[in-house]
Amino acid sequence: MLPVFQPSPEDWPFLRRLIWTILAGAALVVLWRASDLLLLAFGSILGAVMFRSAAHLFERIGIANKHLALALGTLLILALFATVGWLLVVQFGSELSAMLGDLPGTLSSIERNLGSSEVGAAIVEAIRSAAGDEAIASRLGDVVLGSGRLLLNFLIVLVGAMFIAVDPRPYRRAIVLLTPPPGRAAVEHALDQVITALKLWLKAKLVTMAIMTVLISASLWWAGLESWAALGLLGGLSEFVPYVGPAVAMLPSIGLAAAAGGSVFWRTVAGYVVARLFEAYLMTPLVNRRVVRIPPALTLFVILGVGAVFGIYGVFFAGALLVVAYVGIRELYLRDTLGEDIEGVPAKTRPRGPPLRR
Repeated sequence: MLPVFQPSPEDWPFLRRLIWTILAGAALVVLWRASDLLLLAFGSILGAVMFRSAAHLFERIGIANKHLALALGTLLILALFATVGWLLVVQFGSELSAMLGDLPGTLSSIERNLGSSEVGAAIVEAIRSAAGDEAIASRLGDVVLGSGRLLLNFLIVLVGAMFIAVDPRPYRRAIVLLTPPPGRAAVEHALDQVITALKLWLKAKLVTMAIMTVLISASLWWAGLESWAALGLLGGLSEFVPYVGPAVAMLPSIGLAAAAGGSVFWRTVAGYVVARLFEAYLMTPLVNRRVVRIPPALTLFVILGVGAVFGIYGVFFAGALLVVAYVGIRELYLRDTLGEDIEGVPAKTRPRGPPLRR
């Protein structure tokens, strides 16, 4: 018989470290490969927070049955999503289809209205070089394919959010039980803080999106664009992705305004400038007073970095992910590990979370 391999006692520490290193590397590879799934799971958590926040609204107006309040809150959120989708597809979709259906005429109109200046001519040349027939056909095909995937992932997120919203306790308990016993109270407290921060962030985003929808719609109506309501709605919804979303959502309005010509283009640009100044200097400081304050530069670079690593889904959830990461690091590392006094609440005097829920 061949001798059985038996490591010497002094080799065991090295072998244990090697095995743990391999397992950690394998776990990182699995997480990387499943990054899209993890983002969808986070989206479900975010949706569950939305459903339960809407349910709390019904509870506050007198509906004592929690299951009924949750059902009504879920229906309210789904009705809002359906209304937004219908407005974008019916009103803005027809306008965009007409513009793309007559793309040469649209480009000629843009060239006629902007080509009189050197800057306008450069813009027109860039649009023409990027909008060749084959390139447009390829991009439209990618858009159609991406829209189908986006709709499927949206349905997955909604179903997952409903399951989590019905009873979030098993998921919370699993996170706490995976923590060593000495740190479970801190994790409970951190989870409470993260959920509270997400609720406040979602409320602030909802208020911001509503106000910006009205303001941008009014500006585009004053500018003379026909699809001012749908374009304003698109601009308001884009506030969910800070900085990047509003910049991208502005492009269809600018394109349609440039094609319309006359004073419509300059009125549209002026309307967006006024809307953004109002948002930056008046609305954001008032709406975000109770929300966790994250430096704007950090928000921008995190969104761009998450988008570069995880793609479009990363960009969409980057703001909420940053809130979770920011609050988690603040609670678990700065307060509990380092004992830093943040916002006047030292670690040793901070109220602890409730005992583990059974």
